[in-house]
Amino acid sequence: GWAPLNPAGHFNPQVFSRLARGEEVVIPNLGLETVHHVHAEDVSQAFIKASQCWSAAVGNSFHVVSPAALTLRGYAETVASWFGREANLKFEPFETLSGKLTEQEARSTWDHIAHSPNCSIDKARSLIGYAPRYTSLEAVKESVEWMIERQLIEVS
Repeated sequence: GWAPLNPAGHFNPQVFSRLARGEEVVIPNLGLETVHHVHAEDVSQAFIKASQCWSAAVGNSFHVVSPAALTLRGYAETVASWFGREANLKFEPFETLSGKLTEQEARSTWDHIAHSPNCSIDKARSLIGYAPRYTSLEAVKESVEWMIERQLIEVS
């Protein structure tokens, strides 16, 4: 029920529309930075498991994400393939790209590419039995389908 982080590193759903239509999408740098999604159901699962395994969870912090992160480039290529397209990508240094984004988009993109999250769920898996149901792409695809149904993404 929300717009996921897109392959450009921010939350504007038009990036998904552009990928769906085969239009050019500008990706920061070389698109090799990573993002790591999580589905809300998996977040909920982690909270429930932590409360059920209180003695193992207390005093610990856990990464609650999908089993694997994605590169921005691989993410864009996969999203385009959902629509039978090849991703039409252009790569620009963030310093150049940021001037073409809104302030909020630039801030979000910088935050994601500067940190390039790629987290391990091993600790949550071993201590509380966390087992995410969704991969990053499955979580995103569900959100994209939800946005298409509500015409927040135009596919043609």
